Amino acid sequence: MTVNGAIHDIIEQGVELVRGEASSQRIAVLVDSAADVPLQAVQRYGVHIVPLHVHYSDGDYLDRVTIQPAEVYARFATEVPTTSTPSPADVMAAFDDIAAEGYTHVVAVTISSGLSGTYELVRSVAAGRADMQCAVVDTKSIGIGAGLTALLACELVDAGLPFSQVVARAQAVADRSAVFFCVNTLEYLYKGGRIGAATYAIGSKLDIRPTIKCDDEGKYAVCAKAHGRKGSLKKTASLAGKVAAAAIAEGRSVRIAVAHGDAEKEARAIAAQLHEEFPQASEILFGQISPALVVHTGPGLVGIGVSVL
Repeated sequence: MTVNGAIHDIIEQGVELVRGEASSQRIAVLVDSAADVPLQAVQRYGVHIVPLHVHYSDGDYLDRVTIQPAEVYARFATEVPTTSTPSPADVMAAFDDIAAEGYTHVVAVTISSGLSGTYELVRSVAAGRADMQCAVVDTKSIGIGAGLTALLACELVDAGLPFSQVVARAQAVADRSAVFFCVNTLEYLYKGGRIGAATYAIGSKLDIRPTIKCDDEGKYAVCAKAHGRKGSLKKTASLAGKVAAAAIAEGRSVRIAVAHGDAEKEARAIAAQLHEEFPQASEILFGQISPALVVHTGPGLVGIGVSVL
């Protein structure tokens, strides 16, 4: 099934397009930079992005604006930075830009409220905008997992769905989608407070690698463990494959994305494997994670997102 075919099916599944309503709406899609939307989609649909901040001792950088992933990797040897949510001024400026472009509605898609304060910040600013109708989708996911939901929202807007249906469909797909990732070292998750000292010490000593997902509350949860790098990659691909296979068995369309943090060769091998295993997938995307996520995972991350349409 093609991507357009999958989106057409979504529109047709019980959705009555109210043309008068839709034609009177200009809908913008807003994301934070840790929701990794494929660059082609950002350019094609004019996605508005509010950047997270990456803090070094020499200054404050804007995620994917004034700093790129390769720069973060290059500086790890001398400094591991910290990150923070966009500032209220950043979010307000993004809404101001959207309003100035003549949009009447905003669908904001954010990374998980369980991992970041970005969702609450965007929701708070959106609630104060009397000039536009706004809704915020909490993906309960991160990186490419959140980015796939934003991509769907863009396609639904482009297909002409009314605002209320775009929001409802995007949230429904976010709720039944999944993301899994593995890292090459536990060091950065430990330094960022994402795993405890015992997990870090034991895992590092025995070379036990966790596969991590976002749970129902949108928080990181270890869902499997494997010995060594190869075992970890295999386990992560297997878990994502089970989600895709179950959805296809139910007659649903799936879109898969593979993202990496300085692990392109391994990630491309997994993407090729998934192409072979799931020719039914509407699309398999490939990309690199944002600098803000690089900070917390370190080099060597491979993530797989499965969007169940």
